[in-house]
Amino acid sequence: MTSFWTSIRRIVAAELDLFRHFPRLMLAAIAIVLVPAVYALIYLSSVWDPNAKTNALPVAIVNLDAGFSYQGKAVNMGSELTDGLVKTEAFGFKSMADVDEARHSVALGQLAFAVVIPRDFSANAVPGTQQGGGKLLVILSEGNNYASAGFAKRFAEDLGHQANEALNEKRWEQVLASADGSGQSLEKLRMGMSQLLHGAMVLDDNINKYSLAGTQLASGVKQVGTGLRALEAKMPAEVDMKAFKNGTQRMAIVQKELGTGLESLQAGATKMNEATAQLQSQTSLAPLMGEQLTSGLGEFASGSAQLKQGLTTAVETNARLIRGSGLVDARATKLIDAAGVLGDNLHTVISKLPEDAKMDSFVTGGRALKDGATRVRTGIELISAVLPATAGKPDGSARGLADSVQASLEILAPVANNGSAFAPNMVAMALWLGAVMTTYLFNLQLLLTEHQGTSRLARTLGKFALPAGMVLVQVVFIFLMLVFGLGIHAPSYLTFALTMVAAGLAFLAVVVLLVRAFGEAGKLIAVLLLTLQLAAGGGVMPIELTGDFFQAVHQWLPFTWVVKAFRASLFGAFDSGWLQAWTTVCLIGLIALAVTVFVGRWKLVSEAEFKPAIDP
Repeated sequence: MTSFWTSIRRIVAAELDLFRHFPRLMLAAIAIVLVPAVYALIYLSSVWDPNAKTNALPVAIVNLDAGFSYQGKAVNMGSELTDGLVKTEAFGFKSMADVDEARHSVALGQLAFAVVIPRDFSANAVPGTQQGGGKLLVILSEGNNYASAGFAKRFAEDLGHQANEALNEKRWEQVLASADGSGQSLEKLRMGMSQLLHGAMVLDDNINKYSLAGTQLASGVKQVGTGLRALEAKMPAEVDMKAFKNGTQRMAIVQKELGTGLESLQAGATKMNEATAQLQSQTSLAPLMGEQLTSGLGEFASGSAQLKQGLTTAVETNARLIRGSGLVDARATKLIDAAGVLGDNLHTVISKLPEDAKMDSFVTGGRALKDGATRVRTGIELISAVLPATAGKPDGSARGLADSVQASLEILAPVANNGSAFAPNMVAMALWLGAVMTTYLFNLQLLLTEHQGTSRLARTLGKFALPAGMVLVQVVFIFLMLVFGLGIHAPSYLTFALTMVAAGLAFLAVVVLLVRAFGEAGKLIAVLLLTLQLAAGGGVMPIELTGDFFQAVHQWLPFTWVVKAFRASLFGAFDSGWLQAWTTVCLIGLIALAVTVFVGRWKLVSEAEFKPAIDP
């Protein structure tokens, strides 16, 4: 073992003697040590935080919008959009009046891009009758500067979103204003429906009473009609009434005639009484039969007196009968006239009474009216039940309703800026470049003849030691440049430094392997391998977005694990899985170094022939 380490020290000492024999080699070594750090500094500083300087990009706004009258309100979204963009100061906005002039300025590279707001922008965008009605034109030139074109494309998407937010805010303002009016109208509608329902309930109750009364009325009218028709049938005929009147008149005349006769009889009876009295006085003097005749005449005279008295009573009674017959005649006349009027009126009333079929229809109509009123009441109750308590006015402001959703980001492995994001890839590339440049400084094929008896492992480690030292110096300068020059932050500077050390030595081992295996062509292969690793290492873009070949070789490239180790140590990425990636990098370097022991041939030369790989 002592001989082994002695062999390594002797080989390293021989390499160091080259700096003593070739002083200019030291200048080359210093340059090679500094180049990776300078390379990383130049690139990272150029892309450190480009978003903070986008306001230096000249961008033209050509606003041709003529405005639009929307629901009685003048709107000019072009002017509002222009003012909003200028206030953001996201780019170096300036107004231009002519589209062709702006397009020509973009073509000449005087503008990064131009935004054109057409004349009918408000007219097409504000009503929102069709998707994408409002057109905004962004003029850009990818050939002039692809990065600026990328900014323009992303800006176009943000511009559309910003314009839609402004439009939605205005639409929500209209909705909220309409909702206020709708709420007041709804309140009035609810009050009206309440009054209408109350009226419908009163109408329903009254129609129920009306229907019941109508049924009773129809029944009563039918009964009245039947009774009146029966009464009309019982009324005496006109002929009979005339005969009755004639009879009463005749009775009055006869009664008068009877009175006249009775008066004549009364006068005759008086005379007869007088005659009887004279005869009685005369017969009382007659002989023989005188007494008997006088007695008979006395009885006759008594009867005659009674007759006279009876006739007197009859005359008085007949006088009363005459007066009564006169009253009967007068009353009969009135009765006959009244009966005539009654008959006429009764006939008129009967003719005016509706038929029984019409009264039945009247009752049926009342029932239908009752059913209709019930349905009206039910319908009003249903409408009142489904009317909302409020107009459903959305809560919040127009701005909040127009932009109510905002994505919340939970960043697991935060990156400070764009330059820090590029650091893993650029530092890995700088270390690989440093390893390749180091191999240009030392001749990895030559070995002094005095080291002929050393083992292949000792030779490999001896030739590897000095380049490894230079790589470590490169790591130190890159670390200092990142931490103190660019101010990069890391959760743990120790793990970051260890990752850089492992990456630098592993890269050097791989490059040494290539040089030992393929000679000077190995250096060319190392440069080509760097290109492959930049494409397939996942440092620039996600490996899933590359081709199938790059995805297939991704896991087998040193760059892949170095970038992962840097991201884990710098940002805490991959759930801070720094150790796993760092171990893989170390294994890659050890395996490459182990394989180097067994590849290539050593060329033994004298001390006079032992020279650096470059011309000092």
